[in-house]
Amino acid sequence: MTQAEDLGGVANQLAAFYRARVNVNLQAVVTQHYGASEPPLMYPNMIWFDSGTGYIKVRNPTNTAWQSIGTIGPPMRWTNVDIPQTAFTTGDVKQTFKSAADAGWVLMNDGTIGGASSVATTRANPDTQALFTLLWTNIADSWCTVFAAGTTTPTGRGASAASDWAANRHILLPKALGRVLAGAGAGAGLSSFALGARGGAESVVLGLNNLPPHAHTVSIPSHSHSGAPSGNSVIGGGGGFSSSYGSAGSTGSAGGFSGNTGSAGSGEAHSNIQPTTYLNTLIKL
Repeated sequence: MTQAEDLGGVANQLAAFYRARVNVNLQAVVTQHYGASEPPLMYPNMIWFDSGTGYIKVRNPTNTAWQSIGTIGPPMRWTNVDIPQTAFTTGDVKQTFKSAADAGWVLMNDGTIGGASSVATTRANPDTQALFTLLWTNIADSWCTVFAAGTTTPTGRGASAASDWAANRHILLPKALGRVLAGAGAGAGLSSFALGARGGAESVVLGLNNLPPHAHTVSIPSHSHSGAPSGNSVIGGGGGFSSSYGSAGSTGSAGGFSGNTGSAGSGEAHSNIQPTTYLNTLIKL
């Protein structure tokens, strides 16, 4: 709510002025020195609600620096605390049948995350900075694209995650909707896939090279024609074959033939999806 320039050092003055300064100091204390800039006077172990970044900070015991210990919110959360090794940490993923994200998590809904002024589509809040930094650092821009503040214009990576965060840019979450999650890397005898990469196709159209080698057999039984006019020909139906008769009055074998077995099939794509149950995917902030 306020800062106090004379915290702990209210000067002697007339009663009304003295009372006003005491009230200001009390307001600063009970509101944890809420403001966009650090208090003018600082003491070891002082708590400051930094409205500029949305973080709760505490002054270190030597009174030389601030340590972020939580977020103002909503919701207000303590983040810099001892966490059991079995707990989830930033970047962990879980799947659920819940339709909304748990506190401290966001839905992987193919959207973006960023700071309060980034206009990110999934979550625009200071509490996304740790995940923003992790994705920026570990996953290529091809898969976790960085966008300019308030737009869907890709910018590419800046000098650092911190500089992109300060520029109010937002970053694309790894895409998960309708997709199967798999392990990154190169499995034995398998292709190599980068962390956060995506691929595959929902349906596939087979080409000639996808079919095993095969042949179409055509058989014409031995036969003869008699009394056919010389030089006439007959076009067969269905298969597209043509055959020419021999000379008039001949009882010898029929002439040669050429053609194909006709076309079949429509070239429709076939489903490439394994039996699947669909859930929501969450990622830890």
